[in-house]
Amino acid sequence: MLAYSKEILEMADTLKKVLDFIEAGFNEHKLSFLSKAIEAEKNVNVLQKAVVDKVVADSQKKEMKKDDLVTASQVAETLERIGDECINLIERIEIKIEEGLLFSEEGVKEYVEVFDSTKQSFDMAAKVLRTADKALAGRVVANGFHVKKLVETYRKTHSERLVRGVCDPRTSNMFFDMLDFAGNIARHSSNVVKTLLPVK
Repeated sequence: MLAYSKEILEMADTLKKVLDFIEAGFNEHKLSFLSKAIEAEKNVNVLQKAVVDKVVADSQKKEMKKDDLVTASQVAETLERIGDECINLIERIEIKIEEGLLFSEEGVKEYVEVFDSTKQSFDMAAKVLRTADKALAGRVVANGFHVKKLVETYRKTHSERLVRGVCDPRTSNMFFDMLDFAGNIARHSSNVVKTLLPVK
């Protein structure tokens, strides 16, 4: 069993809520959901610190395996990085809402596809934390590559829309940032399972 699994699983559960709030904030164009996401994410930082403190305290105990401590610390750190990427995403969506920046219909569909795929990566990674399912871990990594490809493809298609004058530069920068932050969440989700299990 993963060391400090109580704290780490709570981090994962909290991040799932954060992602749900982000999705609702974007889809419903409401800052209230994003405020809830920010408040929830604060608990991720508290829990990550708790894991680090326990690792430091237990590192001198002979009964504790050093590799287990390192794994727990790395997983908690990676989950905290996912929280940071969520905050980055939240900040961009807040600006989008407050300043009335609109994506084209194609842009909305592309972002939603990337975000939905990213959520799939994280949801599967959270299950791997509970089950250590190697096959599922492999699907997380494979989906991470899928998200990366989507981000690359949609950055290109959006650049083409920008050249055609369909989108203004400020909205385009917002779109690129949101794609990148969502893609980073999927990448970190892959890193979580690769820290736990030998997955290519």
